[in-house]
Amino acid sequence: MIIPENPLIYVIIVTLIIPLPGNIFIIVVNIQDYFKNRRLLLSDHLMIGLSVFNLLHELLDTVVFTSKFFEENTTYGYMYLNMCSVTFSSLLSIHFCLKIVNIHHWFYIGLQRRFSKLLPWPLMTVISGYFFLSLYSVLEIKPGCLLNTTSSDFSLNLSPRCSWSLLILMICSGLCTVLCTVSALTILISLLKHMKRIQENTEGSRSPNMDAHIRAVKTITVLLVANIVIFISLLWNNLLFTWNETTWTYLFNVLIPICHIFSCYSLIKGTKKLDMALAKILQHCPFLTRRN
Repeated sequence: MIIPENPLIYVIIVTLIIPLPGNIFIIVVNIQDYFKNRRLLLSDHLMIGLSVFNLLHELLDTVVFTSKFFEENTTYGYMYLNMCSVTFSSLLSIHFCLKIVNIHHWFYIGLQRRFSKLLPWPLMTVISGYFFLSLYSVLEIKPGCLLNTTSSDFSLNLSPRCSWSLLILMICSGLCTVLCTVSALTILISLLKHMKRIQENTEGSRSPNMDAHIRAVKTITVLLVANIVIFISLLWNNLLFTWNETTWTYLFNVLIPICHIFSCYSLIKGTKKLDMALAKILQHCPFLTRRN
């Protein structure tokens, strides 16, 4: 594969490298915590899953630059990783809601008590369903399925089998994005109301619960914006690829790693365990320590 001479290609490479240490840091710290305490919180599991799929997304970007085979099938790979990332982000937002917000309703109370126990098997089923659907679409793809020269002959060059499989994946990804958006906005509204009540009860003084709520609001907001931008970038990238337009695809390929950077930073700063582990590492960096 010949890489076009485009200045944005170097920006893409840089944005692919920057999130790698952060995602690896999240995974390693949680694994160390598991071997130390022999258990992990549900939020830790979800953050590990989100970081793993972000890493796979960056690895796929790297492979696309070096292999022509993956260039033809990259649409389904991006769709799969995008759906998994949005799914984990949605579940993380729902977990924050169940953990922080209290709603006096029998269904909500039951979900609070059983969410961590009921989640693993449905989550594995959904992730496996995404994988086999994407794998089936890749195996059934035909030569020239995603290739066309003009928008006028789009319906002629795109086979019905390919168009339907791609449409199903796009609909699933869109539904996950909508679920993440609705749940995150609901959580933000509930958290802001709850923070206002806490501030009124404490007469304006800042409490530890307020700090935890602020961290949760920042984390959920960044995850929400990042997921929306990722889905829109992936959607437009697929449309541009279908229209045989490669000029703007590099711009959208830059936005996705940038969203991973902000998501990773938000997860680290929003989690006390990760933030403290990062502070300890930075204290041992000689070029960051202040000389007395």
